[in-house]
Order: sequence, then structure tokens, then C-alpha cells
Amino acid sequence: MLQNLFVYGTLMRAAADARLGRIERARLEAAGEWLGLARINGCLYDLGAYPVVVAPPAEVATLANDTTVHGEVFRLRAPAMTFRWLDIYEGISPGKTTGTEYTRAIAKVHLDDGDQIEAWVYRNIGPIGRARHIPNGRWRPQEDAPEKV
Repeated sequence: MLQNLFVYGTLMRAAADARLGRIERARLEAAGEWLGLARINGCLYDLGAYPVVVAPPAEVATLANDTTVHGEVFRLRAPAMTFRWLDIYEGISPGKTTGTEYTRAIAKVHLDDGDQIEAWVYRNIGPIGRARHIPNGRWRPQEDAPEKV
């Protein structure tokens, strides 16, 4: 099983001040090795308490600002065990594509050191409604964001 995980929201080290995901961030730090900053091809939307990544309408050969999502990569020591609780946190069931917000998919990841790897990423498959597009692809937690239910 692929061991790399790309995170772009509440699971990032950069979200250390966010209440949402505090326990899961600590678990992720214990379950894996932080490989560094990275980016993927996608569009980032802000739902308030957390962001979602949506695949761009068509593959884009170069990573332009509005189709780049910035985040971090972890190498998981025991990916199958880690994904059991991460999938619950993200609200998905493997193979389920309705009644859920995310799916876990493999994406090409560009590490800041220039390397390219593949990693799992949680992508949005639900409606995004009036979510605000984040054109620079960098999510920042809001201090007063409510806990995810």
C-alpha cells in the first residue's frame, strides 16, 4: 500500500493553532514521518472550518496559481492502520461515493525540494455549494471556526 499522504487543511503542521483536527494532527505526527512542504494539482475551496480540494476540470500541464494546492506530505509507518482512523475523521467509507464529502485518491505530488512522488489525498466529491475558492491554494484556519460534527 502507498505510504505517502498529502494534507492541505486541518491535518497540516501549519494548522497547529486550529482547534479542529488537534487530536488527529497529533496522531498523524506519531503515525508518520513529515517529508515537507508540497503541492498538488487541484482547486482549493474554503468551507469555513476546513478546506476541500476539487480536481480541476481538465489536467493542467503546469501548476498555475489557481490550480495549485499547497500542503504537506507525511510517510505513514502503517498506512492501513492509519487510514482506518483517518477515513473516519474525513467521513468516508472505502468504495462509497454517495452521502460522503470525500474520497481518498492517489495524486502526483511535487515536493518543495523538487522531487515528485505519489501520495494519497482526500478529494471532495460532494457539493461545495457557496464555498469560497482560494485562488492561491493556501488554506489558513480561522480562529473562531466551529468544531466539525
